[in-house]
Amino acid sequence: MISIHIRKFNMERQLALEILLKYEKNQSYLNISINHCFHQHELTKTQKNFITRLVYGTVSYQLYLDYIIKQTITGRIKKYEKILLMMSLYQILFMDAIPNYAIINEAVNLAKHKGKRTANFINASLRKLTQVNISFDNLNEDERLSIETSHPLWLVKMFIKQYGKETAIEILHANNTIPHQTARVNTILCQIEDILQIDGFTKSPLSIDGVYYDGAIMNSEAYKQGLLTIQDESSQLVGRLLNPTKDDYVLDMCSAPGGKTTHLAALMNNQGSIEAYDLYEHKIHLVNQLCERLHVTNIKTHCYDSTKLLDIYHEETFDKILLDAPCSGLGVIKRKPEIKYHDSIALDEIEKIQEKLLENAYPILKKGGNMVYSTCTLNKKENEKQIQAFISRHPSMKILEEKTILPIDSDGFYMCLLEKE
Repeated sequence: MISIHIRKFNMERQLALEILLKYEKNQSYLNISINHCFHQHELTKTQKNFITRLVYGTVSYQLYLDYIIKQTITGRIKKYEKILLMMSLYQILFMDAIPNYAIINEAVNLAKHKGKRTANFINASLRKLTQVNISFDNLNEDERLSIETSHPLWLVKMFIKQYGKETAIEILHANNTIPHQTARVNTILCQIEDILQIDGFTKSPLSIDGVYYDGAIMNSEAYKQGLLTIQDESSQLVGRLLNPTKDDYVLDMCSAPGGKTTHLAALMNNQGSIEAYDLYEHKIHLVNQLCERLHVTNIKTHCYDSTKLLDIYHEETFDKILLDAPCSGLGVIKRKPEIKYHDSIALDEIEKIQEKLLENAYPILKKGGNMVYSTCTLNKKENEKQIQAFISRHPSMKILEEKTILPIDSDGFYMCLLEKE
């Protein structure tokens, strides 16, 4: 019985190891690598779930796993060995349904491809790791938080400074949890009551357009029929905040992959007109595909740099503007754990781009018109402070509503509704 169980997961671990090695080599996005893997191999739902949890879990707890290994194993560890140890240690610590000896045996079997020396090293190291008592005595409080929650120290300090220690700790732990499978109901084709009658769907407590699904949303019939699109519930609040009508001329400055854009279309009853922009052609293709699947007809897409929209639009052109700005993504770490390991230096460049986008939005918004600025980050320099600086440059812009959704039960999001007097 046990040998059958071990063999069952051998391929999954091999694929997970390959994904993690690719990530370590070139920092590829995990979701892209996982989707590519699933397209290349015929896998069951159980196999896909195992690979996904193992890959995301190992990256989520990367600093914690690395700390334990460094405290336990002396000498130089090769890259392949390090990844295999981290992947196996994650299973030992966080996947209780699998016995330790099975995990060790599988790791040794994988290591045999690299030779007997590697297999012996992995075997001895993992057996040692299962018996070690980890000490944090040499760490201060912030450093311990950094290791235990596997967030870089700069990020821990930033969250504490901006949100206070208690809230910061809540955010750090929440970032390592598994997110809900959330979708937005496409009200162009149906109502939420229709979806809630289908087995497996339950109501989102945060968004009136949102539902949870017990399973893979893309495999549901409702999704295949265009009645749903995958979108986190906090993200769904952005369109509702802008609240466009069927008579509005709307600009979406950073539209890809199209979730918020098509939500605006649904709120407008597929009437009025939306100009949707993105910088890259392949991303505009994603928006077009989503429009077709959801039967959206009032969106016109453009591949263009939105920091230069003043070159093509007259002043006071649009009734409503959505600026869902590029950002550091620190609110969606539970979906994209690799984000937290990005270099903090990149934040400065992102803030400059956000400022350019805001400066292009201001002149082409009509007097009396509304704009929503939103990000999926928790960094207040990109959010509240960015808006305060914008208003100081343009006193005619007034804040009507401003909110931050912490990534506790949903993605983290910031959104601000402004009006041009």
